[in-house]
Amino acid sequence: MWGRVRHGSCPTHGMGDSAAVGRSTMRTQRFLRDQFHAFRLWILERPRARGPVAPVPVPEGVEFLFLDRHARRDWVTQRADDADWEQYRIALEYEHDLVLARRGGKTIGWAWIGYERVYLPPLGREIRLDAGTGYLYDAYVRPAERGRGIGRCLVSVRCHHADARGIERLLSHVLTGNEPSLRALRTQGFDAVGRTVFLRALALRVWTRGPLPAPHAA
Repeated sequence: MWGRVRHGSCPTHGMGDSAAVGRSTMRTQRFLRDQFHAFRLWILERPRARGPVAPVPVPEGVEFLFLDRHARRDWVTQRADDADWEQYRIALEYEHDLVLARRGGKTIGWAWIGYERVYLPPLGREIRLDAGTGYLYDAYVRPAERGRGIGRCLVSVRCHHADARGIERLLSHVLTGNEPSLRALRTQGFDAVGRTVFLRALALRVWTRGPLPAPHAA
């Protein structure tokens, strides 16, 4: 005899659909998270009138070298890719200064001073600088070399270089919470003169709080 066959809902019925909906929701949430960013920034300023600041001791075996126009172009050509080309295109066009930190002939860090116009990749936006103003940006130290004072030296050598060029005022931004960068700038005479928020949402790019006194948003 055949046993009675019971017809009813399978206990797993609908689970596949629920999982698909869950995955779709997660993808949507990730997309929205990736498209909406709020950058909270300190605005820092250093007037030249404050006078020279004592240089930071240079770590043993490290040298700092400012590149000329041709060397800057070669460095950018070797390093740049599509993601950061806009930043470097503007840096070359407006003759920004690039300093390398080197140890034993190898580059272990670098940093830029911008003039007139600067492109900030995290924001996807240009900023415009007044005449006689420089902007410190894109400082990097290789992970194995961090904690040895090289970042502070990159701030110091750029400040002295800008003073020698006759730059009247230096500006920079630091993300709130980035205390090492904030301390490095303050040791060279920078003061936090305000805070601002830059909102990047889909195609929208806007300073949402505290318009920048300088640099001005382009």
